[in-house]
Amino acid sequence: MKRGVTVKSLVAALPGMGNVGGIAAAYLIEELKMEPIAEILDYMPPYVIHKNSLIEFERFSFKLYWGGKDFAVFTGFYQPQDPHMLYELCDDLLDLAVNLGVKRIYTLGAAHTGVSVSEPRVFYAVTDARLNKEIESYGAQQMRGEGYITGFNGLLLGLAAQRNIEGVCFLGEIERPDVAQPKASIEVLKRLSAALGIEYLDYTKLEEQARKVEFYISSLKRAEEFKQQKTRTDIPPGVM
Repeated sequence: MKRGVTVKSLVAALPGMGNVGGIAAAYLIEELKMEPIAEILDYMPPYVIHKNSLIEFERFSFKLYWGGKDFAVFTGFYQPQDPHMLYELCDDLLDLAVNLGVKRIYTLGAAHTGVSVSEPRVFYAVTDARLNKEIESYGAQQMRGEGYITGFNGLLLGLAAQRNIEGVCFLGEIERPDVAQPKASIEVLKRLSAALGIEYLDYTKLEEQARKVEFYISSLKRAEEFKQQKTRTDIPPGVM
């Protein structure tokens, strides 16, 4: 890890439903021109590649980025599904966070409502109820009732709380988890930017991606509707 770096906040996001968190983290890193300062080695891939009898190998890793401000961003290109690997990744990241002086961690993900909306809502969950008023001032809505936040987004904050580090999870509303959702990423980034004190972030590139995704989803819906219309429901059972 780069020496002399201290930050108040850590943003952590890995790909998940709709890749909301992954898109948001990558965009933040790109727009703020952040550079890698540390990495955590992964247990992937479990193979090597050979080209004309020459073996090539590159071990995967997750990286921590910093851009000179009082926050860092942690991300990677996939999320471990094995519980042991996930716990180890979270513990390793929290060790880095402690060394950096992190006081609060933000995780980013998706809330699958299955509803098509023009402006996705952003829900939140926190490790301390005293944070509710602050987080709601950024435009995020409280998650009512009881449920689970699975995977990296939830587990990291649960383990962080045990180390007395505050945790906030922003979840962007999505309709389809199987399609990238940059529109939800934009809304998550707006709340995150307010929380981190980022004065300006240009969303032009993400907005263009969002328009393309909306067109793609509309095409999928039309294809599904057409398929349903062609399905005959008046055929007697057993008759083709």
